[in-house]
Amino acid sequence: MNEMRIVERDVSSLENKIEARNVQVFYGDTHAIKDVNVDILDKTVTAFIGPSGCGKSTFLRCLNRMNDTIDICRVQGKITLDGEDIYDPKVDSVQLRAKVGMVFQKPNPFPKSIYDNVAYGPKIHGLTRNKAELDEIVESSLRKAALWNEVKDRLQSPGTGLSGGQQQRLCIARAIATAPEVLLMDEPCSALDPIATAQVEELIDELRSQFSVVIVTHSMQQAARVSQRTAFFHLGNLVEYGETGMIFTKPKDPRTESYITGRIG
Repeated sequence: MNEMRIVERDVSSLENKIEARNVQVFYGDTHAIKDVNVDILDKTVTAFIGPSGCGKSTFLRCLNRMNDTIDICRVQGKITLDGEDIYDPKVDSVQLRAKVGMVFQKPNPFPKSIYDNVAYGPKIHGLTRNKAELDEIVESSLRKAALWNEVKDRLQSPGTGLSGGQQQRLCIARAIATAPEVLLMDEPCSALDPIATAQVEELIDELRSQFSVVIVTHSMQQAARVSQRTAFFHLGNLVEYGETGMIFTKPKDPRTESYITGRIG
């Protein structure tokens, strides 16, 4: 295994952005997530790691109620964003997803122009009053996604014509255009080549100054490179959660150690 470079930063002064208490997820009769308790800090990258099928993506989708779209899925327990219960019936899931953006495993730009991909969210949420304000949001989102210089002369070209890595950065620009507070990323680099992966990882580190970022990754090296906090899931349980450096160098639970050393996976 390649040696891991772990970047530690002091996150002790940061506040909780999301708090999950006794979260259970059922798909029909299958108990997919069991009694998860976790605090996700603001302005921090939190990585969810664990073997395939361990529940990390299922739990990630609880954080913006994406599981609501699955008929047989039931979520129990409490998840709050800035102290507000996101599963409260009064909470509009569409508005919630503007606050808690999502980037998926495969880049999935809309079959629209680069400009319209980014402008779509601000338009439907009524975030701008005129074309000049919309232009400003599109430019600033593409700049934050480190894509502006590559696409500024072809904003009317289709987003689907970009390379894979550019498409994923376009999807990140689209997610941050609604000014979210949290950015969820479900294995955002698994379909990308090493150079595009490095660009997205660098971008994740930059986005941390403005957002709380939660990333699901199957790559332990990636978790070590980009996150300050790491949660290890196994068989639907949150086994261990803490500072990334501690999880990778001094795990408390033998299951975490077995996973990190490659004995389970």
